[in-house]
Amino acid sequence: MTLACEHLNHLPADPAGATTVAPLAGAPVLLEEEDLTILRLIAAGRRRIDIAGATFSSITKIDARTRRLCHVLAADNRQHLAALGAVYGLVTRERLPSVPSTQPHVSEDDQDVLDLVVAGLSNSRIAARFQCDIDPVNTAMARLTFAFGADNRCQLAALAVLLEMVTCRAVSPRFPATALSGLPPFHVTTTGTGVLLHATPPLPSVESAGRSAAGSVPPVRAPDPTEAGRGKGPVTGSRGGPAPFPPELATWVNNYVGRHPTWELPNDSSGARCWRMSSPEGIIELRVPRTHGDLQREVAAHRHAIGRLGAGQAPRLLGFDPRLRALLTRQPRGERVDDAPDRGLHLSESVHEQAGQLLRILHESTLGAGDPHAHAAENTLRYIDYVDRVLERIDSLVLAGHRAVIRHRLVGLREALPQLPVAFCHGSFGFGAWRWQRVTRSLALTGFERSQVMAAVLDFARPSLLWAEYPALQDAFTRGYGRSLHEWERRLLGDFAVLAAIEDLWHTNPKDDAKTYGRLAGALRTAAGRLPVPETVTAVRSTEAPTG
Repeated sequence: MTLACEHLNHLPADPAGATTVAPLAGAPVLLEEEDLTILRLIAAGRRRIDIAGATFSSITKIDARTRRLCHVLAADNRQHLAALGAVYGLVTRERLPSVPSTQPHVSEDDQDVLDLVVAGLSNSRIAARFQCDIDPVNTAMARLTFAFGADNRCQLAALAVLLEMVTCRAVSPRFPATALSGLPPFHVTTTGTGVLLHATPPLPSVESAGRSAAGSVPPVRAPDPTEAGRGKGPVTGSRGGPAPFPPELATWVNNYVGRHPTWELPNDSSGARCWRMSSPEGIIELRVPRTHGDLQREVAAHRHAIGRLGAGQAPRLLGFDPRLRALLTRQPRGERVDDAPDRGLHLSESVHEQAGQLLRILHESTLGAGDPHAHAAENTLRYIDYVDRVLERIDSLVLAGHRAVIRHRLVGLREALPQLPVAFCHGSFGFGAWRWQRVTRSLALTGFERSQVMAAVLDFARPSLLWAEYPALQDAFTRGYGRSLHEWERRLLGDFAVLAAIEDLWHTNPKDDAKTYGRLAGALRTAAGRLPVPETVTAVRSTEAPTG
């Protein structure tokens, strides 16, 4: 594997415009003084905006020169660039402030993390490499930055190289497996305008040379969730054929979890494209949310709330890439409660009690939500407006005699939102999201694509469709949840049950699953029939009754 500066391409006259090309093979690479200044400021942990101010340049120009530096030194990102700059001798102790005088003590486990930091890996990528949760990696990073006195990852990577805490091969497999002090010197000439980098370090043999640990994915267009094309990536499908996702996604997935049998799922209720892979560690799900905002919300939900549920009780975030608008999760084991062989699990009091316990943990996870009441009111109002629009498109026969009542109740729901307790909601909490683990006789949760801060009563809506018929199930759920319903929650629970039933019916295609559609339509009519009917709506209901 050759360095970027050995590729056969022509270097443009303007260094700031050089973003994807490299010099002629064997030709010296000119790094101007401004390039060196930017490189040293990156290694010092300075932000892009600070570097722009220090060099009297625009952020766009800083980004362009940083991309050129990454290409010339074959770096995968700024963090990797800082480490490589120190390896090449372009970043030195004299030019980097606050370098410790002695090597700090680093444990064996933290050293493994440090070796991947200088290779340019993020915390999520390191966790994926170690096949562990991200929390231990975050803790190790906190210890390392404190031990080195570093402000961020870029400065930590440069300091680790300058203090010779890592080997050459840790920074890049292009280098020989020697200590940094044993690396042959680079041929660098100082000029009046910068430095000329004449040669590259000795390369390892072809057999030992491997892909950079950071494994950068080439920049590609984020896939459109509405696209139906199938890619020809290296990940195999369920029958040994190509996996049903684009090649750029396949490359990214391979870096995290390797190659596994893959199958495509229908778009979920949020509009995300989904695929699943079967691995020895369990089912791995790849999701491409509909928008970047949806991706940001889902990642935040995993970081601040879903991760608080115990191991095996909820999905675990393996990694995400904003550029590809994709995230990978490992799903908990178990069978759907309503599809499990032990029939009647959805009527089991112990199952509802465990569901209440898990939901309480999730509901209390509002850390990082800013003003939870304001966010909950905004998100819940958006949900009500969404169901209101769906209501117009539901078959009139299904809602015969109930549409006017529901519309009248929606007005009251909007006015009552400030009175409702808020929580970090699951978003589609119900039997379809419950997974029963028969070996441990325990419950797990899935389906967090709609998770966000909302009115807590929204998560009680789907289970409540059974509570009216089986009051003991509500008592069991309340025991697990740890509190009774608030007065306003009891008053509006039936309304939210109708909204949930409308949403579930809307996402079911009667042509594909007529039996399920009929069951959900019956549940909707039952829930709507329990709503109180104002006198002003009675006349309207009579006009909606089907004739003939």
